[in-house]
Amino acid sequence: MHIMVIPSWYSSPRNKVHGSFFKEQFKALANSGEKITVAYNEIWPITLFGKIKEKRKINFSIEENLRTYRYKDFNYFPKNPLMFKSFNKRMDELYKEIIKKEGKVDLIHAHSAMWGGIAASYISKKYNIPLVITEHSSLKYAKYLKDSYRKYIYEAYKECDILVAVGNGLKKELNEYADRDIEVIHNMVDLSLFDKERNSIKENDKFIFFSCAFLEEGKGMELLIESFKEAFFNKNVLLRIGGDGSRKVFLEELAKNIGIEKQVIFLGALSREEVAEEMKKCDAFALPSEHETFGVVYIEALACGKPVIGAKNGGAEDIINNQNGIIIEKNNLNELINALKYIKYNYKIYNEDNIRKMTIRNYSGELLVNKLKGVYKKANEEHFE
Repeated sequence: MHIMVIPSWYSSPRNKVHGSFFKEQFKALANSGEKITVAYNEIWPITLFGKIKEKRKINFSIEENLRTYRYKDFNYFPKNPLMFKSFNKRMDELYKEIIKKEGKVDLIHAHSAMWGGIAASYISKKYNIPLVITEHSSLKYAKYLKDSYRKYIYEAYKECDILVAVGNGLKKELNEYADRDIEVIHNMVDLSLFDKERNSIKENDKFIFFSCAFLEEGKGMELLIESFKEAFFNKNVLLRIGGDGSRKVFLEELAKNIGIEKQVIFLGALSREEVAEEMKKCDAFALPSEHETFGVVYIEALACGKPVIGAKNGGAEDIINNQNGIIIEKNNLNELINALKYIKYNYKIYNEDNIRKMTIRNYSGELLVNKLKGVYKKANEEHFE
């Protein structure tokens, strides 16, 4: 089967890890015998006009063995619904180039309605091709979602043959917008990077908590730092935080102001390989974010056999249980203090081998690829029935 995959965001020279989870899924599907072609509308913000020297319009390259077609250009209609017509036109040109060079497309799989799924719905309808949309994002927490965009998103949800959510919390939200059946298939995680058997030797005898996220509002980092101070001030415990974002300076100042700057280490933006190394070095992982549609970093920590702390944020509930960690109420300082202390002082009750085996059983690439192939078969049947 020739599948044209359409990511709503993807890697670029300005963000090399963007959409890495999409790419891992695409590679796994290709390795399973499916023919995969990536079609990506690479949208440049108009604020970068004159600063980008790359070739505009259609570009082709082979990226990590994936045949990848990109339409590179600026968003000439920012915050204007006219941009959807522009994006649809670009996707039409990509589609025509792909069938010319790669042959007939049997199915389209778009990731997130905004922006890829909307354009995918246009192509599906125009050329009568089965369409699967996997939603990764919450509309409730989308920073750039204008009310005028919603009708295009809802239409894409309605028109696709199969709608997939990456978690049960997100499925519940999508049911508010789409009166239809919704499948749940979790994100794919390359577990080979997060191998407990290759755990790094710890640099010292300190107990290490690791956390990693975009350092933005809602990720729970302020709560984590304050809870960590209450639990372990001047104790032989470290908190290492990976990630960058608009709140990084604020969080660094917070750690300094409450006197724990020597115990809280900010690592900056990390590559996937660097995240894996930090996971292996740590004793436990903590991320009390207020909202997650899935929570890939929890899976990565568990794949290394580490216990995790998360909050009831919509994604963590699918992943965390009393065998592999602790889940707290959102924004609850006392619960987080107690969870941190419990993990630190009862660490040995968590069985690393069992945590890893359970994670591989539930989130392996083979399992998820088989689920996707079942969805593709169902989409074809429903489209042409």
